[in-house]
Amino acid sequence: MKILLCNVSKKYDTSTHDYVGLFYLAGALEEAGFEPVVFHGKPEHLLDEIEKNGPRAVGFSCDFDNVRIIEDLSLKIKERWNIPIIVGGPQGIALGREFLESSGADFILRGEGEVSLPRLLNAVLKDEGDVGEVKGLAGIRDGVFMETPPEIIADLDTLPLPAYHTSLHKDRAYGNLIFTGRGCPYRCAYCAPSPGKQKVRLRSIPLVLKEIKTNLHNNPGLRCLIIMDDTFTLSRERIQAFCEGMRELRKERDLVWYCECHVGHIKTFMDILPEMIDAGLIRLQIGIESGDQNVIDQYNKHVRIDDIVEFVTYAAGCGLAQIATNFIVGGPAEKDGATASLIRTLIDRAPGVIDIITGFLRAYPGTDISEHPEKFGLQLHDASGRRTGDDYPFVTPVGCSQVEVMHHRQALNKEIRRSMQQKIKKRELKQEAVRKQFEAAFKYGIRSRWFAEISANPRAYEYYYVLFLNEGQPFEESLDFSRDYPQRTFELWRAMTFSEGFPQLDGTALSPLEYELLLRCAGKRSLGTIENELYGLFGAPYEDQREFHAMLLGMLGTFDSRYWLTHFVV
Repeated sequence: MKILLCNVSKKYDTSTHDYVGLFYLAGALEEAGFEPVVFHGKPEHLLDEIEKNGPRAVGFSCDFDNVRIIEDLSLKIKERWNIPIIVGGPQGIALGREFLESSGADFILRGEGEVSLPRLLNAVLKDEGDVGEVKGLAGIRDGVFMETPPEIIADLDTLPLPAYHTSLHKDRAYGNLIFTGRGCPYRCAYCAPSPGKQKVRLRSIPLVLKEIKTNLHNNPGLRCLIIMDDTFTLSRERIQAFCEGMRELRKERDLVWYCECHVGHIKTFMDILPEMIDAGLIRLQIGIESGDQNVIDQYNKHVRIDDIVEFVTYAAGCGLAQIATNFIVGGPAEKDGATASLIRTLIDRAPGVIDIITGFLRAYPGTDISEHPEKFGLQLHDASGRRTGDDYPFVTPVGCSQVEVMHHRQALNKEIRRSMQQKIKKRELKQEAVRKQFEAAFKYGIRSRWFAEISANPRAYEYYYVLFLNEGQPFEESLDFSRDYPQRTFELWRAMTFSEGFPQLDGTALSPLEYELLLRCAGKRSLGTIENELYGLFGAPYEDQREFHAMLLGMLGTFDSRYWLTHFVV
């Protein structure tokens, strides 16, 4: 009996994501004797898949951006095939009678569906069991809206592994995402309170490693794992057990991973970071949200700004490649400049490492912010969400317009970019930090904002790319003029102009000596040979070659600071 599970979106390219939750559900349905198939893609392709596969029921995963899409598709499915339609997913908690009536869907299934979905389908399609006894179910029976408390699965180890083979996307490899547990002990004011979220349940590490090994076997190209847990770093002992398993796996496979952590908790044992990095940790996500401690406290995050700065400094010093974080725009009123100031501090403490983005505050259903915005000095615009990019209201501080919030975000993004570009221009990035950014991008497909900003500076990008390929070395104070061969990081004819009658490079006018030096830095002659040639041409004004040599060293240092040269040793 075929069941189609799907995630559809017009806003995001759903074909590139794993949607591991759908495949956990597929595994549970398969174990219960059903034949699940999974689709994730554009809405306009879904009806064709239903026509081809002929499912007996359709299940939609509802997220923050596809409620209206599901409404439309559900009506079309009902009209053409009249099969049962079940809607669940992260935002199932926000749906009720109005949604069922507008969409024609039969049921809303809230909470974790691995147990409740097979029971519901057994009752609806096989007449086995009572629909009214299915936990987490909401529906209309005899004109009355009925709902039951959600199913919370206590022992996650009893669940089958994700059934990726049920995907309709046969050219797609999976296994990038993994959950090692569910739930979160924190109650951040902006975070969607999904059923069971407050109850932390953890899978055994041996089972987690078994899933990873299965994914590696099925996906030979898998290079990076994303641990999706809210609370992966709750236990030092559990982290250590995971790291031990990952070190064993990495003996046979080049595999890295990244996860989230709560700084307020891990600060008590942050000395575990070197062990995590040694086990393949390449990126760590931390929540900050604001540079104003009062706002952080209103969000109920249980973290201090001083602890964040200390943690970021320590993590960068340990050699972690990327620390990702987000700042919320449109939240409670902040002290002027507080967030911009913290951004500058973090970039100063972890240049080339801290990866900062900004995002608008979302009024997720069931959150304190959505239900009591006045407590935070906030107001909601367009309560229906029909005029916003998501399905929920746009949020602003009281007295602040949506345009002002957008301008504030633009200003923060400009400050992030200005601070990063300043570090790049002034050569304040550690070479090892940049090498790790290039390695993350080219080996594992993880492109940080630092990589993007370095790429936006053509000279810096070419310079670091040469170093990454080990085709050149950075200049040092002690150069061996007999063995060091300088080479430009660019093709001279592409970069240099003579439009003003003299040579210019990157807007800088070059003297005849600078031009001739650059001309000879092609990796074909030693610095000593080049010096002797240039001294013969330009040495007359100098007291002796020693003075000329000192001048040449300064010139090479200037070229190096502008990302124009590297060298190699013969």
